[in-house]
Amino acid sequence: MVVEDPAAARGGSDGSGGYSGTDEYGGTGQYGGTGQYGGTGQYGGGARAGRERRSGWIGPRRMAEALLIAAVSPVLPGIAHLRAGRVRLGGALLGAQAAALTAVALVSGRYRALFLELSVRPSWLLVLVAACVVVAGLWALLIAHSYAVLAPDGLAPLWRLAGGTTVSVLCLLVIVPPLSLAQYGYVQRELVRTVFRDAPVPSAAVQAAARSGDAAGWPGTARLNVLLIRFAPRPPREPDRVAAVTLAGVDTRTGDTTLLGLPRGLRHVPVWSGAGPVPFPPGRTLAAVYREGAAHPELLAAGGRVRDPGAELLKRTVAHMIGQDVPYYMKMDARGAAELAGTRSGGATAKKGCPFWANIREAEPLTVLKRYQRLARVLINSVNTDLPRRLLPPLAGLAAKIEKAEITSLRPAPGRAFAGRADHPALRALAARAPGDPVPPSRAPAGLPILSVSCN
Repeated sequence: MVVEDPAAARGGSDGSGGYSGTDEYGGTGQYGGTGQYGGTGQYGGGARAGRERRSGWIGPRRMAEALLIAAVSPVLPGIAHLRAGRVRLGGALLGAQAAALTAVALVSGRYRALFLELSVRPSWLLVLVAACVVVAGLWALLIAHSYAVLAPDGLAPLWRLAGGTTVSVLCLLVIVPPLSLAQYGYVQRELVRTVFRDAPVPSAAVQAAARSGDAAGWPGTARLNVLLIRFAPRPPREPDRVAAVTLAGVDTRTGDTTLLGLPRGLRHVPVWSGAGPVPFPPGRTLAAVYREGAAHPELLAAGGRVRDPGAELLKRTVAHMIGQDVPYYMKMDARGAAELAGTRSGGATAKKGCPFWANIREAEPLTVLKRYQRLARVLINSVNTDLPRRLLPPLAGLAAKIEKAEITSLRPAPGRAFAGRADHPALRALAARAPGDPVPPSRAPAGLPILSVSCN
């Protein structure tokens, strides 16, 4: 065996020689060439890398880098795989993410009304819930796999435990948003299924008795009338007491809406069963019609088996009184009204003269979202309506129009010119106004003083 200069034989660790030439290991020697810790050897990067390796910190530093990349992987899926050299998988994940975001942006910008319609379809809400659960699982799996492909080998047990714990926390954090959205979807589905019930289409006789026309053909009509009923607080075991009756007339083409407030104290009310008049003392008020119907469902023509006989009799009476079809009603108790009124932004007060139903439109979306689950529970227990569930999709599209449309509030002013009679001819004239028409003068031709205000 031939050994050259002893100095050369000792040069392995600094990367300048070491067991080179013709020694028994041949070539550049076990530690020859650039050396284990120097030049471009196994842990290349110069003296700094060598010091990190000797001190044991290069593994934890790479672990921290792997955790950071894994944390952002739900936003940039595939970045960890690109870092690990898995170019095809990483590129496919990034491409899928970009395509999905582009599609969502295009659809949300052009088909906002479609999203509103889908939000009231229980079947689509169920699909949303399932999709959110799947997304939560995929995001958690992506974080775990991203860390696995980048985690360094040879970590001490304590560092492995720290890395695994951090990954578990990241997985728990990342599933919160999709699972929260799934919960919102579930609550929305329960609200739609509970408040809006689909019953069989009424027979022609029942429809005629209710003076509501063909309910299934509503989307094709130019005007939609809905009777809005609000109830006052009442002691336990006391019957419902009507606090406000408002006729909402909506132009289905533009969303312009006129809210005609009918004083609850109107007398000489022509109570109508649907097929004929119902005996009713002239001194009793419009608000008392509800109690009459609730106590005597048999007064309703063509059968009294409806969801709320009191609201049904009041709706038919108002339709007969104003000479127009009123297909549907919606009633809400005082608790629900107070909860919705509290969603208005910044604690702003309602516009004076505008009914509660007009002011809830100005609720701050973020405030509603924060309190949505509580509000949904209140609505489930506070709202009653005969609007069928099958009409919710077109109604959602109509609500999108109303959001930016003109809303006008009209109500008769108290005074001698208005004796509080339900058969006052000016009430029919007011109800006949097309939604969006210019606000009438303070004194209508019939001599009835009118208070009017724009609720926009």
